[in-house]
Amino acid sequence: MTVRELYEFAIDRGMDLDPRGREELERQMRDVRAEYEGLDEGARRRFDAERLTNPFGDTRIACGDDGATVERLICGINIDGAEVLLADRLRDHGRPVDLVLAHHASAIGGGIGSRLETIWPQVRMLTDFGVPAHLAHKLVRPSSEGDQRSYNLKITQVSEALGMPLMTIHSPADAYLFQEGRRVLEEDRPETVGDLVDICDAWPEVSWLIERGKGTEVAVGDQRDPLGKVYHAFYGGWNPTPQVFEALCDAGCGTLWVLATSEELNRVARERNVSVVVVPHYPADNLGLNMLLDDAMDRFGDFDVVDTSDFHRHDRRAGGEQS
Repeated sequence: MTVRELYEFAIDRGMDLDPRGREELERQMRDVRAEYEGLDEGARRRFDAERLTNPFGDTRIACGDDGATVERLICGINIDGAEVLLADRLRDHGRPVDLVLAHHASAIGGGIGSRLETIWPQVRMLTDFGVPAHLAHKLVRPSSEGDQRSYNLKITQVSEALGMPLMTIHSPADAYLFQEGRRVLEEDRPETVGDLVDICDAWPEVSWLIERGKGTEVAVGDQRDPLGKVYHAFYGGWNPTPQVFEALCDAGCGTLWVLATSEELNRVARERNVSVVVVPHYPADNLGLNMLLDDAMDRFGDFDVVDTSDFHRHDRRAGGEQS
């Protein structure tokens, strides 16, 4: 497996699992191409050309030889310069690393192409839940505006100096988590808040953290409460805003299932008599990454994964674990 092959595989799987569907993402890329072709030469030079073939603004090869063979990679949630230096040091310990793989892209210059492309799936998630389309668009649009790209090049420069390929995979991994949340609700059919907590705590990635003192929490509500209609906010890069949460409540939300919460969201939940269940953020991210890595190994053959930066490798295919 090469760096490029893993990158393209992640994009392809993400397109299959994205709640909008592959056809919608292909239409998005056609629109981006039309925009690109209408630009003058100077604007094209500043344009993020990866958007022509990759609909995920938070998944990029930040630097390095994309033809390099990957036999061992370092994987972490929030990669910083320390993890890149660790990858280099492991060479001296007889464990050469061929790629540094980050989940969160915001700290890596060139790693996040567009906030808009990361957050916009929330519109489909909201309309699928029952929020009117016109309202969903108006509620999500303000969160998509502002700075579109990250220009923090420090980590990229460290990687370049060491000749270490650096990649970010965010939305495609979260798409696995989103689909697992959907599967839990449709197949496991939890009835109470406590049922949902038990399911989350049984995930190997969460169990690993429970051993270190933290599991799934009920931020608002009681474990005995019926779940009602559950909105799982596992995709789209950010939590729903309080205004979006209000619209979800109007659409019949009984439980908000999230990776993190805030006092503003909790306030809305208390006022609207809605439960809030919080899965620990990084273990939930690990679940998506582990599923992606499992599928990549099925496709390309096994490779070694070194855990770092809140990532814990668990091979879900066999129920074993690797660290």
